[in-house]
Amino acid sequence: MKKKLKDFNKRLENLKNLNSKIKNQKKNKNIKDFGVYLKSGVELVSAIIIALVIGIFLDNYFQSKPIFLIIFLILGFAAGIMNVYRSVKKLGFEVGFKKKNDKLH
Repeated sequence: MKKKLKDFNKRLENLKNLNSKIKNQKKNKNIKDFGVYLKSGVELVSAIIIALVIGIFLDNYFQSKPIFLIIFLILGFAAGIMNVYRSVKKLGFEVGFKKKNDKLH
């Protein structure tokens, strides 16, 4: 009876350790995902802000108030979306990962 109880306690400890490892892996994955989302947001917003500053500067220099602001605002949106698309397109295909449809040989 004591042997079965010790065996049960050992298996219970192994399961507890395994459960804590899984929780830590999920927490690390959530932090990594947060970093990806933050990076995407910063890339989008920074491209728009830089384009706005350039547009305002050119409008003041050439004294043509809304034209360059509108042009560079559109270019800033396009550049920001392209940056986010490029970074999202690479997700899941880093070294050590495989495509979903690939089979292990």
